[in-house]
Amino acid sequence: MNHQSVGLPPGIVRLSRNENPLGPSPGVIEAVKSRSDQINRYEDPDHIDLFRKLAELHGVPHDEKLSLPGLDSEDAWIRVGDGAEHLMHAIARAFLSAGDEVIEPHPAFGLMVRYGEDIGARSVRTTLTPRYEYDLDAMAAAVNERTRMAVITNPNNPTGTVVTHDALSRFVEELPDRVIVLLDEAYIDLVEDGACADGSALVRAHENVLLVRTFSKGYGLAGFRLGYAVGQPHMMARVRQYHGGSPSALVLTAACAALDDPDHVVRSREAATASKSIYYEACDALGLAYVRSEAAFVLIDVGDAKAVAQALAERHIIVINAEASWGIPGMIRVSYGNEAESRIFTGALRDILG
Repeated sequence: MNHQSVGLPPGIVRLSRNENPLGPSPGVIEAVKSRSDQINRYEDPDHIDLFRKLAELHGVPHDEKLSLPGLDSEDAWIRVGDGAEHLMHAIARAFLSAGDEVIEPHPAFGLMVRYGEDIGARSVRTTLTPRYEYDLDAMAAAVNERTRMAVITNPNNPTGTVVTHDALSRFVEELPDRVIVLLDEAYIDLVEDGACADGSALVRAHENVLLVRTFSKGYGLAGFRLGYAVGQPHMMARVRQYHGGSPSALVLTAACAALDDPDHVVRSREAATASKSIYYEACDALGLAYVRSEAAFVLIDVGDAKAVAQALAERHIIVINAEASWGIPGMIRVSYGNEAESRIFTGALRDILG
């Protein structure tokens, strides 16, 4: 196989890490090159520019006290960090204590419950519906006096299903104010369903809601490891106590340039939709069940997930064995690729299962 994927060695088709197959915006590459000759300086005006752009994106106030790089303020709604996972770790330390409970469905991303367990908090894993969607009623029923946090990954990983805005709004409004709702919107840039929950609106309306996002998926900046959190100022002030450091100058420059090219996100969304359509068509032809996804991947029931994942790997096509990773019987999870990658995968799947 002579195929060359962006950013990978020749012949490898990696559909396991939910990476953007288009790569970053050309404007990002040019901006980083232009900034490279100034990296001997700590000061980075892009630090402030990034906060301003993110505040505009989410419809929250920009903290005008952030007039110099590196300054913090009690009025900040946004915190940037080295990846969304870094910020989630800080959120866990800021708000969770031994004996608290964290509610998150299974299967889901599960990172926050792992961080909570490290602190001594107990994880409460509710089930998804038969359609692999969040059962918010089950989550609400699990709330008790020890509950401190409920985690919503929207779209969910690994199922790709979404929670609607109406349903999530009702869920948040009926929770005790002491229960924090953490919204992980890593794949929100790829969503086409207009009913999907608007995390930014929920953050603006509710003091107990925190939102986490990443530049890795829609913007194609996975290698830069940039994430951020949005919340009302008193919540973010607490997070700041447990979150130190700042992304590098080149990372901040890349993020600003990425936000200046929203059309690249549109192209990424269109590529994801096209790739998933290729997967659905192949599954329909092969008689395979799958979960329609609003995210960067599709769950496919191949019967023997271990054997199929191994057979694909022998062809240098890397996917996730979802049975081994999340306990979903017979399923593999395959990330979206460009058209060539998508057809290489479906062709190999036909060969293996044919």
